[in-house]
Amino acid sequence: MFALTIRLLCPVQKRTYQNPYERDEQESISVAIDGAPSMRSDRSADPADFKSIDAREDATQMPGLGKLVGACPSMLELFSRIRRVAPTSVGVLITGESGTGKELVAETIHELSGRRSEPFIAVNCGAIPATLVEAELFGHERGSFTGAIRSQAGYFERAGQGTLFLDEAAEMPLDMQVKLLRALESRSICRVGGDREIPLHARVIAATNRSLSEAVSSNHLRTDLLYRLAVFHMDLPALRHRDDDVSLLARHFLDRLNRSEGTDKYLSADSLAYLREHDWPGNVRELYNTLQRAFILADDQLELRGVAMYGPGALTATSTDSGLAFKPGMSLSEVERMVIVETLKCFAGNKTRTAAVLGISLKTLYNRLNEYRALE
Repeated sequence: MFALTIRLLCPVQKRTYQNPYERDEQESISVAIDGAPSMRSDRSADPADFKSIDAREDATQMPGLGKLVGACPSMLELFSRIRRVAPTSVGVLITGESGTGKELVAETIHELSGRRSEPFIAVNCGAIPATLVEAELFGHERGSFTGAIRSQAGYFERAGQGTLFLDEAAEMPLDMQVKLLRALESRSICRVGGDREIPLHARVIAATNRSLSEAVSSNHLRTDLLYRLAVFHMDLPALRHRDDDVSLLARHFLDRLNRSEGTDKYLSADSLAYLREHDWPGNVRELYNTLQRAFILADDQLELRGVAMYGPGALTATSTDSGLAFKPGMSLSEVERMVIVETLKCFAGNKTRTAAVLGISLKTLYNRLNEYRALE
């Protein structure tokens, strides 16, 4: 007689890398995962309209600037700096942890500037293959390399007189950083395979999630390029340093989800406590994704603590193995019971997480557990 062994694993977060041509969800309020080149143009909103996240969509008038939401001192200082630098044409370097809203800050600067009716193009420099970075940024002429069947304008040209946002600039190859520095200093570019100088009119805003000292010391960012990019520097605060903004953002996100789905769901008392207890290493992006998962699983009341350890929030989860041996001839109900019981143990008795991982409703899980107790 032999036994069939199934390994039951607690889910562990796996980091994924995105294609450079996929558009990531916006960081922060429109929250997303670092992604790819995108273009938004011809926005005619008046800067005076940017008193809240979006007065046309949110009647609650959350405190903030543009689509940025916040009321803590560090965010109010950030809003003041954005208002000062937006009307100028100087380069801006934005630093901050992943998920703090660097692209959204760049967008807000663009929207509050005189360039708001021109294109806003966002490019994730770290997602473009090293061999294609120059051609993607500066463009190329037909026949300049294998596969170049026609001439193509690069992101600098497409930005026109708008704004070019270079996200994860410190991930750009060092030899390309030299060419970027020359382009910024000469205010001109040359397409790959071309010999014509093309004037550069776009404003350049760059961002990195690395600390500047670490980026320079580890040879990820050239010092001369750093000085050129950081004419005006902004460092975004992590969510754990934003005091009551966590609850403010949670309420904002939940209001948006309720309006979108026509529901009236709310946070449980334990969820409100969890908002204060958790340090949110993934920042605003983690907060938004956690709320989304809880919103999907909830009938009326959102339980954040129960959904925190699967999905992107599972970064700190540890893996534990549990071997289950099923003998041939066992009934499906017996197998089902063993899987449910062991999964429940794996999640330390958390029924919400157990039901989600098993793909069943919380009600079904409770029914099964009641059946098992009745048989004991």
